[in-house]
Amino acid sequence: MFNTALNADSRLWRAGCWSSAALLAGMWITLAWAPAAELPRAFAQLLVATAGLLLAFASITPGSRELVAKVPGTGALVNHLGSFRRAAVDAPGLAEGLGAFLAGSLYVGWFPLTGLPVAVRSLGLAMAVCYGWETLLKAVIHPGWYNLDTPPSRAMRVFRYTIPAIFAGFVAFVLLPWNSADAQVPLSVRILLSASPLVYYPLWGAFDIMLEASVTSLRNSRNLWRWDVWSDAHGSVKNTLVFLNQYVEEPEPDLEEIRSLTRNALVVMDEFKGQLVGGRAQDPVGGSVSELWGSVLRALGSPRRVRCVLDAESARVRLSATDYQVARRVLPDLVSNALKAGASAVDARCSVGGQPAEVRVEIADDGAGMTADDISDPRSSLRMLRAWLRERKGDIGHSANAAGGTTAIAYWRADRAHAHGLADLEFLSPG
Repeated sequence: MFNTALNADSRLWRAGCWSSAALLAGMWITLAWAPAAELPRAFAQLLVATAGLLLAFASITPGSRELVAKVPGTGALVNHLGSFRRAAVDAPGLAEGLGAFLAGSLYVGWFPLTGLPVAVRSLGLAMAVCYGWETLLKAVIHPGWYNLDTPPSRAMRVFRYTIPAIFAGFVAFVLLPWNSADAQVPLSVRILLSASPLVYYPLWGAFDIMLEASVTSLRNSRNLWRWDVWSDAHGSVKNTLVFLNQYVEEPEPDLEEIRSLTRNALVVMDEFKGQLVGGRAQDPVGGSVSELWGSVLRALGSPRRVRCVLDAESARVRLSATDYQVARRVLPDLVSNALKAGASAVDARCSVGGQPAEVRVEIADDGAGMTADDISDPRSSLRMLRAWLRERKGDIGHSANAAGGTTAIAYWRADRAHAHGLADLEFLSPG
């Protein structure tokens, strides 16, 4: 929760700083209507808000803090600016809060600027209140409120609930008609500005809801990624090692074939490491089914390799990067399950077609093949494969062949590269 709040706050803080900069620039412009004799005082009051905003900008990136660190004697300030772990009073917030009060005092209060047009006074007052509003918003949704390692004190948590009400009362007090200049500001404007801090409550609630949703989505993605890693390990690594082990235990294993299978197991492990370290998203292109089929055959060993055939039309099918990764998991699993069931002949087919486009993999064998129990068994990799395909709007099933044996069928919704770029192919039926 805290890390997600940090990521969100870094963007909100940057957007808030630029919004405050626009409001501050507007207040500087209003001084064009101020009497010349009062300009030095107005400049001094706005400079406080400007300094606070510069400190807030310095908190955004390490590079900006490095610039501040070049000033002698600012080491403690730089460390303070880089600390976001606790919800506490900070230097930028204090400076901006004081600056907002002084800026607002230019338009209303006890010593406002004289001679300002009513429209300019009202607009400047609105910008000063919005500047303070933007400043205090950073405190209300500060990521430190969500830090469980160094949580805020109970008094700070209670204070957080009262911040909007206290700010609203303070603004209402300042906007009372203390003199004739204050009375020039329309009552409706003063009421609206005084009530504006109460908007913090729905914004705070919306922020918490979005934060919870983001955290839940992140946890689900992490669990799905772990499941994908397990499936990849099973489909790419375990199947290769299982066939290698079976071949080694044969009465008269061919040593050259054992070496070949061992080298392939090492290649598979290296590819698997690349997926974990580099991520699938960095794989810019897909590949052909014939390339995938070649990697499947290399993991089988000579005695089983000759039993498996991919038809020529399927070999020409190209898959997008996403669909290639899905097929890379589906095809070896179905082929290995057919061989484990005692098949002496395995015919593989792959096609892309339909509307919306789907990728379809069919494995026809002459053995016992797949059964309903294989898919429903919680210990079966096929059950996990089915759940994984259903997340991609697909499924896995089986049917009996007319000449005997079984055909396993797996399909899933094709990636957009297929939906928009590849010609549709007719689904192929096993012969």
